[in-house]
Amino acid sequence: MTSAKNHNILSIKSIVAAGDFIILNLCFILAFFLYGKDLAPEIDLWTNGRMFFVLINLTYAISLSYVGIILDKRTVFIENILGKVTKTIVLYFLISFSSLIIAQSFTLPLIFWVFYSILLFGAISCWRIFARLVLKQYRKKGRNFQRIIILGAGKVANEVYQSIANNAAYGYKFMGFFDDRNPKEYIVNGDLVKGKIEDVPEFAKNNHIDEIVCALPAGDDRKAIPIIKFAEENLIRCYIVPDFKRFLTQKINLSFMEDIPIVSLIEEPLLNIHNKFLKRAFDILFSFIFLITLFPVLFIVLGIAIKLSSPGPIFFRQKRTGKKNSEFSCLKFRTMKVNEDADLIQATKNDDRITKVGAFMRKTNLDEIPQFLNVLLGHMSVVGPRPHMLRHTEMYSKLIDKYMVRHFTKPGITGWAQVMGYRGETKELADMEGRIKKDMWYIENWTFWLDMKIIYLTIRNMIRGEKNAY
Repeated sequence: MTSAKNHNILSIKSIVAAGDFIILNLCFILAFFLYGKDLAPEIDLWTNGRMFFVLINLTYAISLSYVGIILDKRTVFIENILGKVTKTIVLYFLISFSSLIIAQSFTLPLIFWVFYSILLFGAISCWRIFARLVLKQYRKKGRNFQRIIILGAGKVANEVYQSIANNAAYGYKFMGFFDDRNPKEYIVNGDLVKGKIEDVPEFAKNNHIDEIVCALPAGDDRKAIPIIKFAEENLIRCYIVPDFKRFLTQKINLSFMEDIPIVSLIEEPLLNIHNKFLKRAFDILFSFIFLITLFPVLFIVLGIAIKLSSPGPIFFRQKRTGKKNSEFSCLKFRTMKVNEDADLIQATKNDDRITKVGAFMRKTNLDEIPQFLNVLLGHMSVVGPRPHMLRHTEMYSKLIDKYMVRHFTKPGITGWAQVMGYRGETKELADMEGRIKKDMWYIENWTFWLDMKIIYLTIRNMIRGEKNAY
């Protein structure tokens, strides 16, 4: 059985890698005839250009073996795929171009290799995402599955089961629960409980179990120790869902101080210096390009429209809460008639303070455009939790648990909560609670490609218009 499992994983990786190498060579040929032939007319790709094919395939093999392929895993997000592709292509570019310099075979210039690498990145990204979709459909049909059992029949065990049952694309075949408690205490469907904890070894052997998830309540978790040992001896993967999920609802991070395990209650990818640099570099580049290209045009057009709609300034400044609870002046195009309540009362549906031009700008998010100046100055990021009015920060910090955690990072022009529908007026406390949960998820799961996804969704929503924007 173990051999079959390894064969499935190897087959998936082999198919993906084979696709990579086909794309690698096709992209090189395409790039050469589109761009490289004019830069190096002395090269005949089919005669004296063969060394390039040897080079690109060898260096890509080195890069791929170092970075790896993650499509064989049960849960893979698109941003994880793009992250792996980015690392592979960057490493490949550095190795291949450096090899040419060392070998003094610098016949194709740097600009060609940059063009080729960009083309390759796009093509392999599309291929990997397509392969992921095919694999998900394949698993939904009951292929390439893993047999799994769960220790426990309580609330946590039921949540694990529901996650498996509701996501057929994970490719799990659920085989049953095992628990020692009285059947009257089961939270799960009693018909799915196959026996006691002591029955697991025999059941696992007879049914070729691939994975065991321990979701026992605190106090019973020591019963899993012999099962974990059995799993290791029989090459069955074993996972533990800790019972402290009862009172810790957010994502956590486990680290060690020598041999002492330490649980961090908040995982922040942006604490990593490389991630922090990448995000800030993108913020500066993106906002600078926008401010010197599109912003002057929008400023003239919208500025005139704002002035004609009602007397008052073009810009509206408001104190907002920034990173580490600091205050900053957030810039917006003015969308309301000048009024004394602008800093106190949130905009509501059919608010008579909002001008017709202002309503259009709010619907399309154009009123947020001046905040690119805040980004360039370092007060904000392009993507992050939306900054709230000082009054709201003070109020909601007393009403919502973990509200202030959203201020561990810079606020953004757009954010995960906004593209998921949590924007505009917060009529009920639950609306703000939902927004905070999305902000927390973003902070704990940040990747560069997640930011790109949010920017794309923001632009799409701007074009479509949003019902909650008023």
